[in-house]
Amino acid sequence: MADGLERGAGLEAFRRHRHDVLNQLQIVRALIQMNRADRAIAAIDRIAAWLQSLGRVQQAVPAGAEAIVWTLAVCPHIVVDEIDVQGAPHGDALAEWISCMTELEARLAVNGDSPRMKLTVDAEQMWVHCDADLTQVEELQVRYPRIRFSRR
Repeated sequence: MADGLERGAGLEAFRRHRHDVLNQLQIVRALIQMNRADRAIAAIDRIAAWLQSLGRVQQAVPAGAEAIVWTLAVCPHIVVDEIDVQGAPHGDALAEWISCMTELEARLAVNGDSPRMKLTVDAEQMWVHCDADLTQVEELQVRYPRIRFSRR
């Protein structure tokens, strides 16, 4: 029971943090908007979209799958429109998923891309459906056989 309470408290803390960051972004956006700094506003909008996607992820993950939330929390270029968690990845599958998402984040950051994605996760595999050009991920699919990429 205590484990479940700690898990719930951790996700609640994450929700509050996300909410606070969004509020701050709203204030900064308004201030920048007064000076018409269009590029700064666009950057802030991207951050807000990412944080909103984390909210969708947080709502979708069952107990025991918090690693999904925390992995995506450090991947600001991965914007999740939809997520279907059919089972929490564990063991080697979880390690592969974390490594793949971290590497994908690094690649996206270099190009400044933030593709919108739909993720389907189960205990052994993950499917990534995204609206970006997937030619960059061919070698990721070879290196991470439990991850399947497709274009939406």
